[in-house]
Amino acid sequence: MFFFLKLVRLPNLIIVALSQFLVRYCLIMPAYQTAFVNTEIFPEHLSKFDFVLLVLSSVLLAAAGNIINDVFDVRIDEINKPGKNLIGKNISANAAKIIFYIFSSIGILIGVYLAFKINKPVMCFINIFVAGSLWMYSLFYKRRLLIGNFLIAILSSMSLLIVGLFEPNFYPNIGYLLVYSGFAFSVSLVREIIKDIEDIDGDERVQCKTLPIVAGIKWTKIVLIVLVSATMAATGWILFTYFYGNKVISFWNLLAIFEIPFFGLGYLIITAGVKKDFHFASSFTKGIMVMGVCSLFPFYYFFLR
Repeated sequence: MFFFLKLVRLPNLIIVALSQFLVRYCLIMPAYQTAFVNTEIFPEHLSKFDFVLLVLSSVLLAAAGNIINDVFDVRIDEINKPGKNLIGKNISANAAKIIFYIFSSIGILIGVYLAFKINKPVMCFINIFVAGSLWMYSLFYKRRLLIGNFLIAILSSMSLLIVGLFEPNFYPNIGYLLVYSGFAFSVSLVREIIKDIEDIDGDERVQCKTLPIVAGIKWTKIVLIVLVSATMAATGWILFTYFYGNKVISFWNLLAIFEIPFFGLGYLIITAGVKKDFHFASSFTKGIMVMGVCSLFPFYYFFLR
């Protein structure tokens, strides 16, 4: 059982589920409560059961993606992560593929059910797109210049955005959710490129065309610093737009809380020289992403209660 939890990356699945619960209960439901106060009509929304199904579909698709990624990464992981890939040891490649198909099918079927439940059949294609993208990423795109990086960043942002997309009455306020999903996209893109540097040895062996291999580590670091700087600038602008002059919490305190970790990340990227340095930078980036999503709770506590 333990090997299976390791295979599906349980901590990552918990983060996906937690993020979606925070989006629902710290952003969407408070918006509906405000609408109720103003109109005395509580907007139609997913029931608790249907919302749990939505989270389950996201978790299953994420788990399926982790499994199929390991299936296609056996050769690369022999170099990059010796002894950590469980395919061919604790579980066969064929069995892992079957689990991928099962998890993906359940995730897609849940998406179809919810799409018709909210009378928006076009939403059926979201989970189909996610499942297909995860397969194609593991098989092909992750070995191509930047395509795989952008695809994973898009899927990371979708894990947040999908909660709002399945709540049609939230559409007028979805701009707030777009801010968080945009943040997830930017930070995820940075992390994926850092991981490419970390895995450069194995990627070169199987002739991948990732950014560090094509452009070199020096230029990849420059790209990363530009992306981090752009994310910092966008974050600062958003904080200034919505919180400058706010009497509940100081804009400058908020700016420091959000920007200092990015300065730290920039320092880690610039000074990184060996594999373990880039691994630490990747983990640090993941921490920034989690911190950003978890900021939904204090945002709710101070402004939306």
